[in-house]
Order: sequence, then structure tokens, then C-alpha cells
Amino acid sequence: MQKMIMKGIFNKYKLTWYMAICITIIAFLGSCKKQEYPILTSSTLNITQYLEANPTQFTLFDQILEKSGYSGFLGAYGAYTLFAPTDDGVKTYLKAIGKSSVADIDANACKDIVKLHLIQDTISTTQFTDGKLQSITMYGQYLITGVANVNGTSKTTINRQANLVTGNVRLGNGIVHVIDNVLTPAKLTIAQMVEQSSKYTIFTQALKATGFYDTLNVPANSSTNANRKFFTLFAETDSTFNAAGFSNFAALQKRYSTKGNPKDPTDSLYLFVAYHTVPDIKYLADVITSPSLATLAPQEVITSSLSGTTVLLNETTFNGKLEPGVPVNRAYSDNSTTNGVLHAVNTNFTIKVRAPTALYFDVADQPELRKITTVFRKNGTSTIINYGQLAGVTWDRTASTITYTCDPTTSSNYHIYYDHLDFGLRFGNASVINWIEFTTPLLVKGQYKVWICYRVGVHGQYTQVSVDGNPLSRIVNLSNVANSNGYLPDVTATDDVLAAQGFKRYSASAPLTLNTQVGQLAGTVNITSTDRHKIRLTAIKDQGSNSTGVTLDMIQFIPINQDQVYPKFYRDGTLMQRP
Repeated sequence: MQKMIMKGIFNKYKLTWYMAICITIIAFLGSCKKQEYPILTSSTLNITQYLEANPTQFTLFDQILEKSGYSGFLGAYGAYTLFAPTDDGVKTYLKAIGKSSVADIDANACKDIVKLHLIQDTISTTQFTDGKLQSITMYGQYLITGVANVNGTSKTTINRQANLVTGNVRLGNGIVHVIDNVLTPAKLTIAQMVEQSSKYTIFTQALKATGFYDTLNVPANSSTNANRKFFTLFAETDSTFNAAGFSNFAALQKRYSTKGNPKDPTDSLYLFVAYHTVPDIKYLADVITSPSLATLAPQEVITSSLSGTTVLLNETTFNGKLEPGVPVNRAYSDNSTTNGVLHAVNTNFTIKVRAPTALYFDVADQPELRKITTVFRKNGTSTIINYGQLAGVTWDRTASTITYTCDPTTSSNYHIYYDHLDFGLRFGNASVINWIEFTTPLLVKGQYKVWICYRVGVHGQYTQVSVDGNPLSRIVNLSNVANSNGYLPDVTATDDVLAAQGFKRYSASAPLTLNTQVGQLAGTVNITSTDRHKIRLTAIKDQGSNSTGVTLDMIQFIPINQDQVYPKFYRDGTLMQRP
């Protein structure tokens, strides 16, 4: 009897279990039809699941995420970076804004909080620099990272508002960095930040007198000019002006307003302020890596260099004489605003004649490619580029495509940042590109030698290089046919001997015996204006269908009186100076 009862109970539980499984399957199949987000098949937690699985750290931020309505897509496939504040950090934030709980924050505010902490890209701590991260947040402002001494310990900081607690938590749909405070967005425009600081009373008056206050007072998300959303301002404090002999704005205006009308674009005071304004967002880390910065003063640039830890503007040697640079005040710089960044300089500076500056043009570094964050400088990836997709690259066969490639780290090629552009280039074939043209970054007026840097492979064609429609003197042979002179001619030759022959080893990472990573001289060009210029490669002689593809890495414009061999470039973009 007991056995029969036990058997009955077992059968009852067995039947119940089967029914539960069936109901679960039916419910799952039914829900699939209405599923709004892709279902993760990875056993790794996604971001939403990770926060929910760690309630001792993220209960409050998880509440903010849920209230924002964004927990759904952070539970789906994607590539995100989230800076997740701990519960203690959220409590500190709530106290600072006078709220007792997350329930007191409205949904729109929660959306803004999450968007400021979220980037649609995977960024590990190895990509943190002393400056802005490579991709913008979903809020529309950049985050900056740095290092600060906290109670005798070096801490990685985010936006100068939070410290990194735990980095690089890799999940199914991105990376989480745990931070100890909630980040808050910039609320002031550049103009407002300058005006509200007692340090900048003279510069504020200069902004208003010239009309630049209005230019710098438009938040990026409100700007109707797609090319002028962000700015960088190098402002001068009152003490800097005082040291230069200007006790007040009247003295500054008397010195610089040559037309008597500061709003006149030809007035020197107008040009003075324009020269302090860069129509792009450049934190100090960007300034350091930019050989020159275009300003709002027509055809005038600011050059930059680094001396120890000091960022210098406009330091150059002209006619054998060193012109001291303008030090940037780091303590007063890298201030984020709603439309860019504010820096301060320690000495007064004005427009001056600029000496030619080397331009190392990485042709694969195009603004549109930077936006493809899952591919740009992601090792082992590539993408097809259609005609018209890149504003700065055009070619004649509009039906043809080119390719952006970022080699894997194990590659035996030595392209700078591992990436390059690949394209067909052939003479007399209607289905293959005959010419391709690039718009350079800003190039300071002067005389330059032009070097085409590429990798020999199944390459093709004798190529004529021209700048702004003017052909250069040497024909560049990109072909490997019959071991032609597309290769480095002599791997045993010294760098200077090769340069005299019109060749060079431009890669510092490549072995000295490698003859396929080549820089080839195209000729000398006279750049008559400081501006962006056009450089075109045109195939002028056919070498057969097997000699079509070109792998282009860099185009270098080096002043004729400067070293043509050094610096060389390591694959990570760092420089190797002449030993």
C-alpha cells in the first residue's frame, strides 16, 4: 500500500514537472514573437544582468537604469561601455542634489544620468589617456580620464568627479567600469564658463566686443551647424594679460583693435580672439598629439609640442632661432563645457608667421571611419567603403569600393595603428579605379618633400602623385611585378643612403631586413597657403591584372630642411626619434 502511495506521489510530481516544462516552452515560444530585444546566447552575463546580480554594489544605480527605460537594450546584444557608480556613490549624489531616494528623481533625469555614463563602444582601461575618451557618451558629451593622488595613492579618475574602483569587467555586451561617484554633465557653454570665472574678466569683454561670445554660447546639441558644434578655447587670465602689459580691456582694445571695430573680421582684436578659438574639441591629450590646430583666424594655425609634462603652443625654431612656446596651464585646463573645452595659457600670444610643420597623414584615420566604433582600430576587422561615404576621399570609378582594414596584432605587416586603406588602382581598365584623391589635414604653408608609405604585396601600377592638381616630379612604382622597384632597393643600406635614393623605412616596428614596408619619395611641393589640400594618386601605366591592389598606410609631408627619415612610427603610433 505504501509503495502504491509513493508511486502515486512520484507520478503526480512527475506529471507536474512535465506540465511545468511544457508551459515554460509554450510561454517561451509565445514570448519570442513579441521579443523586443535579441536574446543573449552567451553564458556570460550582460550589463543589466551583471548589475542585478550584484545588489550589494548596484541596487541604486539599477533602480536608476530601470527608471530610465534603458535596462532593456543593455540586456541585449551590443557593444557598450558603462561607468557604473556604486551604491555609496549614488547616495553621495542623492545627498548633493537634496533627494532622499531614486524615487525622487524623475524619469528624464534618470535617462540623462544613464546616457552620461554610457558609451556605444567597448573601451578598456588600456585606452584611458590623460584626456577625453575616443568615443562620445550617449548624452553627447565626452568623458575625460586622468590620474590623481588620493591620500598618497594614485587613482584613475573619470571626469575629475569619480575614482575608478574596478575596471574592465567584461560582459556579453560590453565592459563595465565601477566608479565611486555619479558623474554630472557640464551645464555651461564655453562663453558662460569664461564669464562666470573671476579670472577672465578681460577675456570676457574681448569675447563680447568681437561677437565671439555668441559663437561660443551655443550648446552642441542645439547647434544647427554640423561643422561647428564643438570648440576649444585657449583663454588668457587677467593675470596673464597684466603680465603682458594690459591692465584692463581698454588697454587690450587700444593695442589690437586696428580698425576701431572689433567685430570686423579684419580687425586685429577680432583676429586675436579668433586665433584663440579652435573649431573642434581638443583636450590636452589631443592637443599634444596634433602637430597643428586650425583656428577661426583664416589660414592660421596653432602648433603644439610637449616639453616634459608642459604643453607648449607655437614653440618652433625659425631661421635657427628658438621661438619659446606658450605654456598651457594644466590646472586651469581640460574644463568640459556643453560645446567643447576650455583651456588657459600662461602667457599672451598672437598670430605669428608659422614655420612649416611636418604632417604625417594617416590616410585610414577618417572622421566617418572613427564613428564605426566596432571596426575603427579594432584589430582583425575590416569594412567596405562605398563612394561618397568618406568626405575626404574620392575616386573616379564611383561604382568601385575601397576597404578599411585593421590587421590583427599577430600580423607580420607593420602599418601604423595596424590599419590601412586598400583599393584597386589600374590604368586603362573601366572597372578599376584609375585615380584616388585625399583631402589632407591642415598643412602649414611651405616647401615639403612628399612620401608615399605603403606595403608591397600584389600591388600595382606606376603612379603619378599630384598636389592641388600639380604633378610631382617622381613616378611612384607601387608594383611588385618582377621584383620591381616598389620594394626597398637594398635592405643592407643605411637609412640616409636609402633616403638619398628616394626610399625609406618609415616603420620603427618593422625588421631592418624587411623590404616590403616602404616609404617612397614622390617629389617636392610648394604649399602656398595654410589649409587643407588635395593629393591625388593616378595610375599612368598598366602592369597587368595581377598588379591592381594598393595597400596605403600614410602620406608624409616633411619640410625640405627637416630630417626626412626620423621620426619613425611604431605600430601603436608612438614615435622613434633619431638615435
